Amino acid sequence: MRVSSFLRTAGLAGTLALGLLGPSNALAQVGHRPDKSPYEDFKIGQTLTIMGGWLAMQRDPAKVAPDASWLAALRYDIGVGGPASLFVRYTGSPSQRQVLVPTNPRPSRVLEAPSVTTHLLDGGLDIALTGKKTWRRLLPSVNGGVGIVSDFASADTGGYRFGTKFSFSYGFSMRYITRGGPQLRVDLTNFIWQYQYPDRYFVLASDTTAILSDTRNRSAWRGNWGLSAGVSIPIFR
Repeated sequence: MRVSSFLRTAGLAGTLALGLLGPSNALAQVGHRPDKSPYEDFKIGQTLTIMGGWLAMQRDPAKVAPDASWLAALRYDIGVGGPASLFVRYTGSPSQRQVLVPTNPRPSRVLEAPSVTTHLLDGGLDIALTGKKTWRRLLPSVNGGVGIVSDFASADTGGYRFGTKFSFSYGFSMRYITRGGPQLRVDLTNFIWQYQYPDRYFVLASDTTAILSDTRNRSAWRGNWGLSAGVSIPIFR
């Protein structure tokens, strides 16, 4: 009887202790009082973002890709539930590129370097890494998307044409959320597309050199990193 009474008493005391300590244990797991927590609830709504930055074009095997240059972007985001949102983005980057004449010897192969603008239109999914909360007003996220890229130019003298093609993108974003006002945003994005070359790029010139000698380079995928920063304006609240 003593043992059973002791166990009943101990069980009652344990239950009471857990009831009393439950709230404090929950706070201990978070590590902060609710009014001092670095986490704040945040509803991912709709935003319109204007951005500027730099697009670091990676050199392609034939070296006819546009040079690295500044970029401007316009992005629209809409929350679709939980930490997820959909985005549509337009990016433009004015630059210049080389025009090659395949039949010329190597020293005189570059004909000119005209201006060109790379246009990118893509859309995809953005996932907030802190869920539906911000951490010290910061909201980090990862994203991926698909789209098209074009320079809207016809074939050049050497027969090369960039054309309009599919592109893929992935990246990381960081937003600083203000209370009721504009948000600050930084994006790091890798835009990936394919270069394809005409047959004449593989034909030997009079000096027995060609623009490209390895036919495996007839098409080449290249990633081009863009770093941009701007202001996001909440809309349709």
